[in-house]
Amino acid sequence: MSDRLSPGPNGLQMGQKNSRIDEGYDCSGHNFQNIPDELPSSTQILDFSFNYLPSIYNTTFGRFKSLVSLDLTRCRINWMFEDAFQSQNDLETLILNGNQLLFLAFSAFDGPRALKYLSLAQTSVSNLEFIPSRNLNFLETLEFGDNNIFSLQNLRSVIRPTMKSVNLQMNDIQNIAATDMSYLKYNTGIDLSFKGNGIVHIEPGAFDSFKLNSLDFSGCYDKVNISGILTGLRGLTTNILKLGVYEGTKKVYTTTKSLQGLCYIDVKEVSLQLHHFPDLNNATFKCFNGVQRLHLTRAHLSYLPSNITNMGSLTHISLDENSFQDVCHINAHNFPSLSHLSMKRNKNKLWFQESCLKGLSKLEFLDLSESNLQTGSQCCSKQLEGLGNLRYLKLSRNPHMQWESLPFGRTPQLNLLDCAHLSFSHSSDEGPFRNLLQLQTLNLSWSKVNLSDVELLQGLPSLRHLTLSGNYFHLGVISDTETFKHIPLLETLILSECGITAMKDNVFQVLTNLVYVDLSGNKLVTFRSGPFYSLEHIQLNFARNEIEIVDGESFKGLGTGSKIDLRYNPLACNCSNIQFIQWAQENADKIMRPKATVCGDSKKEILDVQLRCEG
Repeated sequence: MSDRLSPGPNGLQMGQKNSRIDEGYDCSGHNFQNIPDELPSSTQILDFSFNYLPSIYNTTFGRFKSLVSLDLTRCRINWMFEDAFQSQNDLETLILNGNQLLFLAFSAFDGPRALKYLSLAQTSVSNLEFIPSRNLNFLETLEFGDNNIFSLQNLRSVIRPTMKSVNLQMNDIQNIAATDMSYLKYNTGIDLSFKGNGIVHIEPGAFDSFKLNSLDFSGCYDKVNISGILTGLRGLTTNILKLGVYEGTKKVYTTTKSLQGLCYIDVKEVSLQLHHFPDLNNATFKCFNGVQRLHLTRAHLSYLPSNITNMGSLTHISLDENSFQDVCHINAHNFPSLSHLSMKRNKNKLWFQESCLKGLSKLEFLDLSESNLQTGSQCCSKQLEGLGNLRYLKLSRNPHMQWESLPFGRTPQLNLLDCAHLSFSHSSDEGPFRNLLQLQTLNLSWSKVNLSDVELLQGLPSLRHLTLSGNYFHLGVISDTETFKHIPLLETLILSECGITAMKDNVFQVLTNLVYVDLSGNKLVTFRSGPFYSLEHIQLNFARNEIEIVDGESFKGLGTGSKIDLRYNPLACNCSNIQFIQWAQENADKIMRPKATVCGDSKKEILDVQLRCEG
């Protein structure tokens, strides 16, 4: 984190300083009308947004000769005079968003030798010629979003060979002519956005021979259909083409015929979110040959055609928030190269029947979360048949499942398994995950599992991250040292909101690699570090418990790389807790979020408490 300046009782107070070389300060949102004298002239990064600077002169930031990044968002700037940044030779990032610019001097951006990022979003610019551009020779990113630009005739005045991103979204651009775009033709690999403009016409050839990284025409269908846009993009080569529809706008019906323009575009990733496909058939995807990623989120789909013959290159498909009734209805055999499949938040009950995905031998990522998933009497070996290379499986927030003895026997290569908010029954006395020797991340939060079952985590020798929030230990006590014996390499353990009232010493003794433990939201009445093997490099989150007294020996073992979080506890600020209070004030760097670590009675910050105790 950067240094911070914040208003205090006697003016500005300096926040804690870290070891970064860059000097950064946050002065945002204080309604300052000038630059505070307390700011050192060596400041390199300055966030001065949401203050009041109606005019910028060459003296406004004159003493800050080391500035690299300056954010002046919504400072009510109207006037920017000559040589406003003449002293900022190293300035690379300048953000002027949300200012109603009435005047920009011809030399306003003179001074910086290599300004790379310039953002003028929501500045009421209507003509690109308004922007003084003679010193923008190294510009890489130009943000013009949400302005009143209606013409691209003067685009050449701001385009530079170094450009990597040009954002013209949410303007009033209606026509795109080949002559206007010609100045961008040789900027290979840039990101270009016309999102949310009222496009009427794109001249054929306007993008011919362009080689972009991404092109965004999302939400441009008020006056033109997708066929008109694709016709204008003929000859384009781009990695990403975004053609989605905005939420809340009129429905866009995309016919098979209207997509034929894709045959003349070389594209790897296509987004068609929120479209309607009234005549969906095998020919709809005729021109998707070579597409590797396809986004059809909320595309009002209940099936995919049964015999698509040219989608062999597809590796990623997103079918989130549609209305499928069965996973089988995606006809997975059409996509033999698929490695990522997402069908989360399906709007109907989604049946997951046997062997639906059997042909997807290359599948590595499968997300079926929040889809009211129905698996019949038992899950999940037959449903996951053929997915031996699966690495990531998300089943969270689905109805109760009856698991087989070894539910993931067909997917032994899993690295991540997310079963949050998924209750399950498991008849075997052995752990359901015992074959997942490669599993590194397991989420069982709010899954109604018995955390006192010492075999629950059997067979997980590679596990690094475990989330068990919202589950319960017997009588609220972590007492069995065998509980975590199967996961010796664990680094992160989340036990928030588990109703924990106590922990016995050495209960985590096998977990010698722990670096973060979250015990927040429990019912612990004291902070003790005894249960943890090593305190040299660990973060302990005890926020939102019922802790009044901190054990005098617990904090002494915290090493230089360790921190504790005691926010929102009713900490006693009296002599019974004097050892901890004194230690906290002497070791403030070990207290996470100290401003929220307050006394239970007075709400005074622990670091500000002054006590006199005898003895």
